[in-house]
Amino acid sequence: MIEDSDDIFDASVKFHDRHRFEIKLDMDLADTSRAEFDMEAYFFVPKALNISPQTYSKEQFYGDLQRYVRFRIPRMSLAKIADNSNTLSPLYRIRAALSRLRAGERGQGLVALIYDEFKLLGCIIRGELRDGARLFISVLGRGENPRPGVFLAEGLESFVVDLSALSSSLASLKREVTDSSVPASIRETASYFDEYRSLMLEEYLTALVSALRGAGVGGPSGDPRLAAAEKKLSGLASEQEGYRRAMGYPSVYNKEDGGEALIYRRGVLKKFISSALYLKAEVEEWTTMAQLAPGIAAGVAMLFAVAATIYAQSRYALNSAAFVMIVVVSYIFKDRIKDWLKVFFSRSMAKWLYDRSSEILTPRDDIRIGEMREAFTFLKPGGVPADILDLRNIDNITSIDEDGKPERVFKYKKEMILRPRLINRLHDRRKDLNDIIRFSVADFIRQADDPRADYVRVDREGRIVSSSCPRVYRLNLVLRYSYKGRDGAPRVNRERIRVVLNKEGIVRMEEVRAL
Repeated sequence: MIEDSDDIFDASVKFHDRHRFEIKLDMDLADTSRAEFDMEAYFFVPKALNISPQTYSKEQFYGDLQRYVRFRIPRMSLAKIADNSNTLSPLYRIRAALSRLRAGERGQGLVALIYDEFKLLGCIIRGELRDGARLFISVLGRGENPRPGVFLAEGLESFVVDLSALSSSLASLKREVTDSSVPASIRETASYFDEYRSLMLEEYLTALVSALRGAGVGGPSGDPRLAAAEKKLSGLASEQEGYRRAMGYPSVYNKEDGGEALIYRRGVLKKFISSALYLKAEVEEWTTMAQLAPGIAAGVAMLFAVAATIYAQSRYALNSAAFVMIVVVSYIFKDRIKDWLKVFFSRSMAKWLYDRSSEILTPRDDIRIGEMREAFTFLKPGGVPADILDLRNIDNITSIDEDGKPERVFKYKKEMILRPRLINRLHDRRKDLNDIIRFSVADFIRQADDPRADYVRVDREGRIVSSSCPRVYRLNLVLRYSYKGRDGAPRVNRERIRVVLNKEGIVRMEEVRAL
């Protein structure tokens, strides 16, 4: 993973799967009425992959692009979640709402509140399990096999205690939900949450137990407290599949389908629970700025055709060959003029024009809290900004390196305008945002050569030797982020990522720094 962190803005670029990489932007929103975050991504694509304006359209680019805007998971420890006096805990708010239901209060708003809080509870528990497991695993990975009394043993003991307390609180809540006064939709939501919680416990505790065993905590020289914690965590993880099977949940491993139903069900549950965080980015069907340039181009082209027709009428008879020729030629040039002007506006006015505009809406109430604008365009060599070009060429060894790796460049720009004070009024826990972009390189490797090439040479002993060597292509991605820091001063961050590709997909990703 490649990460950059500064003030209120963090960025990371990482491998997602064989054909996609992910850009994740973390935005802390200051207490202002308006906040703007801009990202520009410059793609330097080897010409050998045949990506050009003629072979790769805007529609294809946006088809390769997935973007999500979501709230960041609120931070709340497992102990705080289970704390009966913590009014910010989803567990507290679910219980309070259930009490109102049992008292006879009815209304879709109350049911929607419980529905949303169950999903948020699942998100927060998953976040705490993930972060806790990662922290302990990272300590083990650094070789810090601790002696009795140091952080890891105490931390794991505390983690086990907090898990036990939370499990007791959730078991109590489960009994409350089964009350006959609770609507069926709430009981079903609680069931989805319970199944998802069990899966997350199994996943993250299994990873943690594996790391503990890999570090040899159960050996004769290991810390007995670590061994005891590992035993408890292992037992808790191993109980989960049996629990789900006893509850009749579908998310259990089945040898007959090789686990297909399990993975599918896990995906369904994850999407359901995570929907509490995902904002709606509704693309506007018509935007003034996006339609202005094509409109001007069509108008100028039509003006040329009309002028040519008027000129022909004033000079030649309507049934003359000269009149017919002028009208036909003007019609041909009208379409060409329109296309030329579209390209001209796209390149020269990219700073002001955009392809898509989206409203950013809250997940439950559809309240507009911001907007997002996107633009894509190919650039001529002279159209690449100097600071971007310098970063692209930062690892060149000689001044003629560029001639040996010809590239085409296109740019994707995204502007995000948010209203932090409005968000703060609407939410007391979900405030800061993640902006996630996933990009597929499947179209880029369609015309790539085979992933291996034979190289024949004469070795030192005079033998002819043939070696099968990897054949790769290097897609260079230069990113520029612009925003205002917590002090209100403009900030600009830049980074360069090398995405190494072959015919089968992404081989690896590397951050490129100065030699």
